[in-house]
Amino acid sequence: MPIKKRTVKGKTYFYLERNIRIGDKTWKTFSIYIGSKKPSKTEVAKLEKKLEQKIRKFIRNQILKPKTQLIDEKTAMKLERIRTSHEKILTALDKASKEKYLKRQRQTFITNTNAIEGSQLTLEQTKKILELKDRYEAEGREELEVVNMEQCLELYDKLLDQKAELTEKIILKLHLLLLKTIPSYEGYAGVWRPVDVHIRGSEYDFPPWKDVPKLMTELLNWYEKNKEKIHPVELAAIFHTRFVTIHPFADGNGRMARLLMNYILQINGFPFTDIPFSKRDEYFDTQEEGHFGKHRPFVLFLVKEIKKQFAELKRKTKKA
Repeated sequence: MPIKKRTVKGKTYFYLERNIRIGDKTWKTFSIYIGSKKPSKTEVAKLEKKLEQKIRKFIRNQILKPKTQLIDEKTAMKLERIRTSHEKILTALDKASKEKYLKRQRQTFITNTNAIEGSQLTLEQTKKILELKDRYEAEGREELEVVNMEQCLELYDKLLDQKAELTEKIILKLHLLLLKTIPSYEGYAGVWRPVDVHIRGSEYDFPPWKDVPKLMTELLNWYEKNKEKIHPVELAAIFHTRFVTIHPFADGNGRMARLLMNYILQINGFPFTDIPFSKRDEYFDTQEEGHFGKHRPFVLFLVKEIKKQFAELKRKTKKA
């Protein structure tokens, strides 16, 4: 924690300070007065513990309750530190390094999110498709899925820059981009499913297609009502699972859920988080439990991935 030196009327005073983000653009400075003499390392260590207790008390009283319901206080505080740190880490990189990192992150996300749904394309193949001068040279379904997801992410970035509210119109527009050129799915792109669905291996009976518009309206109303009440990570995870449980589209539900989950995370200042293909079975298990109202497994799954991927970001930026 940095020690700040201030001079008032010719006299020098020392303070131990730390900044914490408590909102989208709001930061709060926590400070402890040290005195007129610079403290020793032993004194600093004691003061750091005291300041940490002060911050913990504030977070516990102002941030964690009633927002955190499915994660414990220690984890919530760790997530808060990730929220306040990850953008600083990226900002500290030079332009080329930051662009390289973000580009790789998106390439990995596209590879994994499509692979979870059955695509056989590797990361290297995905990168090659994205580097085509004429992106519409892609012909096969899996290649088109790469191109379409990139276009979804381009719109996603614009919406994020605008801090656009999550609406039915936005969801349908993103889905239109996702499926618009996929053979046999043109008529299903950007519209709620007009057919009933069943997922092989799932014991859950998905809602009849006629109920989808009403259920999506209810989900978006739930989101609006709770976006300031529920911790953003819990909110993103539960929205994801409730979306998949409705299964509003004929195809592309998982990819849309992961995209919208990240939108909720990022609009609240948390990092973009990938669901690795290597965790597919565990991820599917959390969704099956979520279909029956058990949301904790996926919340904890998402927390674990946020923490793991943040640690990877720190390792990579240290090497840059």
